Amino acid sequence: MLREARLLEVVAEHAPIPVPAPRFADAVTGVLGYRRLPGEPLLGRPPAPGAAQRLGEFLRVLHATDLAIAAELVPTEAADPAEWLQDLDGPQEVVRVLHASRPRPSPHRVLAHADLGAEHILELHGALTGIIDWSDAAITDPALDFARLYRDFGRRFLDELLQAYGPFPDAMQRIEFFARCAALEDLAYGSATGRAVYATSAERSLAWLFPQRRYQ
Repeated sequence: MLREARLLEVVAEHAPIPVPAPRFADAVTGVLGYRRLPGEPLLGRPPAPGAAQRLGEFLRVLHATDLAIAAELVPTEAADPAEWLQDLDGPQEVVRVLHASRPRPSPHRVLAHADLGAEHILELHGALTGIIDWSDAAITDPALDFARLYRDFGRRFLDELLQAYGPFPDAMQRIEFFARCAALEDLAYGSATGRAVYATSAERSLAWLFPQRRYQ
């Protein structure tokens, strides 16, 4: 909790989109408290015009965070595609595609949110008002921060995001792979928990993540 509170302070210093501002952190109980940010999650809703550009700018700043500072606050994770395939469940044809298209791991490392999906992006009246849930933040492959955005909002959104972010060569294969895995994770999560919005959003994303393929 104390490290996450400090992480939020570090990110907030330069982030162009608000993040939670801790009011207290109790290491004994594991409780982190902050004022509720305005807005509602984008899960199940289309993003407003300009959202991709703002998120691209946000990620550019986040990924430029000094790794010496970040290393004191978050773990370093390999983001090995082979590990993502372990215990992954879903339509057989889709899982076969994932195994056949597994990319090589990347040595590139940045401070990443690492769970940046629509459910963690707040919006109010067309404006992005917050990025929440930093418990999975890590020093890892930057492709992870693009993958769930691609999963949730599609290729045009991703292209606008990358344009705002700046040069990111040789990343598309990893972004697509992680996005596909994340879609299957949400499909399973929504089905297991009864949270239909997750399953519905994941099913919708399969249309652009696995184009011209049949799945059931």
